Amino acid sequence: MKIQHLLPSLAALALTFAAVPVQAADPAVITAAINWPGAKAQFFLSDGTYVRYDIKEDRADEGYPKPINNNTWPGLGPYGKMIIAAAIGLDKNKAYFYLSDGTYIRYDIAVGGVDRGYPQPVDNKTWPGLARYATKIYGALNWGSTKLYFFLNDGTYLRYDLRADRVEEGYPKRIDSSTWPGLAPYARNMAAAINWTNEKVYFFLDNGTYLRFDTVTDRVDPGFPKPIDNRTWPGLHGFFRRMRDK
Repeated sequence: MKIQHLLPSLAALALTFAAVPVQAADPAVITAAINWPGAKAQFFLSDGTYVRYDIKEDRADEGYPKPINNNTWPGLGPYGKMIIAAAIGLDKNKAYFYLSDGTYIRYDIAVGGVDRGYPQPVDNKTWPGLARYATKIYGALNWGSTKLYFFLNDGTYLRYDLRADRVEEGYPKRIDSSTWPGLAPYARNMAAAINWTNEKVYFFLDNGTYLRFDTVTDRVDPGFPKPIDNRTWPGLHGFFRRMRDK
């Protein structure tokens, strides 16, 4: 067959491919947030990158997001896309990263690297009372000096006593109007949570909005949720959505 006979077919084929829309890659979405020394907050994204936020300046630092690798987070690089929650422990020099496979990593903030022997399984020896929920965690929140809250993907939560080193009796509990006033409608839509420095806790939702919870009045502030944009969270717009199993 002569090549000129092929040209009409090739042209039609080219038009067919041109008509097929190109699927954009899924955007990076938030998976965890944690306070950090130096008036910083760290936000971890689903594509294995992170954003450092300056609390005093109230904006993301320049040059972010950056990849989670062994230069930026020594020892954490292989697990960057598996991080689902993060929190500071009783020892303020230790940070804990909870992974999607039910394990966790202890990170030494002062040294700047993962402690030897991690990751380890979340079980009744390492985190008493937490083992059966290890793969259901999607958020962790420091509350004061001795309490840690874990939010689960079924709309419930756990309270962990850091001094007693175990989940408290009577948990999990439902997120409802008596336990977390104003939070109940969003119990299954939270992507990350962080305790700020102004008696406020911020909950980031999977639809690109956020809630501000007042720790004094013990309820969500009026007027929320609000959109996450460059007015409310400069430099973070577009990151605060999370893909969840339906």
